[in-house]
Amino acid sequence: MAGLLVLLLSSAVASIALPHHDHEARGTSVKLDVPTSLAGASIEHSPSFSSFSIETAFFVEFVGTASEPNELFFKLLSHITERGGRPILRPGGITMDSLIFDPAGGDLERTMGPNGEVYRSTVGPAYFESWATLPEEVSFISTLNFGNNSLQIAADLATASVKYQAGRIQFLELGNEPNNYPNDRWKNSTQAYVDQWKNWTASIDQAVAEVSVVSRGSQETLRWWASSATTDNTPLKVRPVDLIEKGIDSEQQVGQFSIHSYVYNTCNPSDAAKATVENLLNHTQIISFAEEEVAPSARAAAGDGKPWVMGEFNSIACSGKPGVSDTFTQALWMIDTQLAYAVLNATAVFQHQGATLVLQSDKQTNTPGFSTYSFVYPRDSDKHGEARANPSYAGLLFLTEVFSQPKTRILPLEAPAGLDPDRFSGYVMYQGDEPTKLVLLNLEPYYLNSTTDFSINVDISSYIEETKLSSPRVNMKRLTAPSIDETDSNKVTWAGQSFKNGDSTGYVEIEQLSTDNIVKVRGSEGVIVFLREDSVYRL
Repeated sequence: MAGLLVLLLSSAVASIALPHHDHEARGTSVKLDVPTSLAGASIEHSPSFSSFSIETAFFVEFVGTASEPNELFFKLLSHITERGGRPILRPGGITMDSLIFDPAGGDLERTMGPNGEVYRSTVGPAYFESWATLPEEVSFISTLNFGNNSLQIAADLATASVKYQAGRIQFLELGNEPNNYPNDRWKNSTQAYVDQWKNWTASIDQAVAEVSVVSRGSQETLRWWASSATTDNTPLKVRPVDLIEKGIDSEQQVGQFSIHSYVYNTCNPSDAAKATVENLLNHTQIISFAEEEVAPSARAAAGDGKPWVMGEFNSIACSGKPGVSDTFTQALWMIDTQLAYAVLNATAVFQHQGATLVLQSDKQTNTPGFSTYSFVYPRDSDKHGEARANPSYAGLLFLTEVFSQPKTRILPLEAPAGLDPDRFSGYVMYQGDEPTKLVLLNLEPYYLNSTTDFSINVDISSYIEETKLSSPRVNMKRLTAPSIDETDSNKVTWAGQSFKNGDSTGYVEIEQLSTDNIVKVRGSEGVIVFLREDSVYRL
């Protein structure tokens, strides 16, 4: 492991910043005004905001084992932590509800059917011990099997995780998307679900306390994620907004409320047809979905005095859609969506990584293989070829630099007059009451055969005046690709660098704002404007 860290550090040092240069802007410009107040700004966010969920049954494919860590995954994760990111990992998803702990077992082993069905995943101590191979900045959600309806199975997983990795665990989670469990489990009664959940979590707390005397010392009892339901309209109502009024937190067991969301899906052909580049990159639809489907639970959590997280989400359920979620589209969608949830005061969002689960839907359009919405294909495969970072990975680095400073507050910006509000997205970041960064996204899909590049010229003079900069230099970093449907990660760059094989390729490019204070953003590009030099990584 020490050798791997040296390799990662050497790779980082090899990339040096190019001299600053003006990015020429021509044509009509639109002015971006400074908000008159911070009304509507988010809570203070931490560098753990952008985090990950990894399908439990395939956790070893992504992360590796204690004896054989996945070098590609570790390199990609290292670029995030070097930039100040502190991601939390949730080994969760549908397959956590068939997870079993065997004290005589080793690393994760899957029990599978002939067509790729995952019936069970069995883990031993080595599975939990492998968590220690990750950078110390990375923490975990301990996910427990609720689907088998066995308190003993759930308690065994909880106590094993605490025994082997107590210092890494932030919260416990009981079950994945219970609104999709068989109807006869609770007979669609929210109260019946709440009663069982409270009974089990209390029992598991007691079991954990018995091992925590040795493994956790005087640390307080672990708290729970509650709900973990999807935004789908199902007969069993167990979103946070439904559970709170039924008393799920009456014993103060809840640490955070969790909800899951996938706006589109390929679980059947008719829904797959709606999962297009143009639909994903519609800012108005991103905000409308967040407000209609997520905000009620977010506000209910706040009313209960507890934080909420987006415990699992991605662009297209049932493992994504080739030609859409494995393209540069995913990077821009991810940035706008995560920032939308940040404005709704999520304390963290867990973007899901995984593989096609054939038991999830008998009508889905995907066949077994790694999900195309994952930021990395973690292993060589017949379906996807060589292990590599996907185009969306560069978007993760963009987000890391948005949230790299603790106590970052975010305020959404309306599209200036003259810009299409469906295709423009803007946010301003604050430290205290001082604006420190601007995010500008041009979501107009730009293809190689487009007759125009859809560039916009944004005048940010008001921000330059507001910040009263002592230095005339304002720096920018750009996320770009030759076209929105680009699938080659070598051609997708963040600040001039690509990361296809885990190592940074190319030189860091930090642009300097033009003398007329205009930022040019081509169609299908994103830019961070750094209003303070001390907030620029690798300056």
